[in-house]
Amino acid sequence: MNRALAAGPIVWLGIILTTCLLLVLFQSMLWLVMPVLMAIVLYYIMSPWVNLAMSKGISRSRAVFIVTMLLCVLILAVGSIVEPKIVAASHDWRDKIKQYSEVGMNLVDKAEQTLKHYFSFAHSSESPSPARPASGSVGFVANEPPPVSSSDNLENDVSNLPAKYSGDIARELAHWIPSLLLVPYITYFFLLDGPRFKRFLVQAIPNAFFEKALYLFYRVEDQIRRYFQGLLALTALDAISLGVGLWFFGINAPFLLATIAAVLAWLPYLGSIAGGLLVVLVAAHDAPSNPWLPYEVIALFILVRLLDDFVFMPMTVGRSLRMHPLVAVMMILLGGAVAGISGLLLVMPVLGVVMVTGQILGELVTDERVMARYWHARELRHRRARADLYAD
Repeated sequence: MNRALAAGPIVWLGIILTTCLLLVLFQSMLWLVMPVLMAIVLYYIMSPWVNLAMSKGISRSRAVFIVTMLLCVLILAVGSIVEPKIVAASHDWRDKIKQYSEVGMNLVDKAEQTLKHYFSFAHSSESPSPARPASGSVGFVANEPPPVSSSDNLENDVSNLPAKYSGDIARELAHWIPSLLLVPYITYFFLLDGPRFKRFLVQAIPNAFFEKALYLFYRVEDQIRRYFQGLLALTALDAISLGVGLWFFGINAPFLLATIAAVLAWLPYLGSIAGGLLVVLVAAHDAPSNPWLPYEVIALFILVRLLDDFVFMPMTVGRSLRMHPLVAVMMILLGGAVAGISGLLLVMPVLGVVMVTGQILGELVTDERVMARYWHARELRHRRARADLYAD
């Protein structure tokens, strides 16, 4: 077998094209892809507990039922704890949005003033001031409404949010809630009938390709499992590191904010920026007397990001994908260009599966011994089928 050809440029071109086509396809059916993706994550979280229960002599169906019920009880317990806080926060959400918007505007103004103070290139050319009205005249032109302050504009924008976006939000909720309700259903049958589905697929494989097909199934499942387990471990490490830093700075609910930021980081680049902005706004809002706290939080995010790229990522997700960093970055950019935000989110797991499948199929097609066995077996079947069709 020519291994250089099996993993050569032709195979990699096919891997890249297949990944892009799958991302475009998944973008059009995202309502189904996201529940399946979340079900796979839950499957790899719950699968070790199912295997542990089966090692104690419990049947698979009963082990799956027990683990699923325990997970539901845990979700209900967490929901009962979080629900009062969500209800309390929903009463004054307009005031909260207005407050955080004002904090963000103040941060931008202060940053602009700091840049103008320390860097000469940040000074923008000032526009000519309008002509002052003559003495004794009113301070604004006749028939022209008086100027509106920025705080009034902000308050009007916040008050108009329900009327402006309530229809869109209702449509999105009606679109996504039925899809998300599929997650526990899909997870349950992944756990219950996963081995049966594998046997169903294996039975349809020709005997000449049997060993390679079993190896392919093992590699694909191992790739998916290692990726999602590495992603969960990376999320936990990021949440702990960021939470400890936020706790040291004295920010309220540090580990909750750190967990939200770590989960948002599943979306490459954009998620990290959104999580950082969220925590910076909370820090500036909760500690207005400390003007340096937002910048300290930004420095903390940069430090955690460096740890993530050079320490945590190679230890977790990097080991699972066995992929060159340049290939990973280029495919993330390509996934975003092809399929937008959904492409950024799905490109790495899809690329991992397609990469393993393409490499195994490349080895299979270029293995002359395996292909000779397949064609020889096919010819024997044809001879046996035609043996008694012709008279001597």
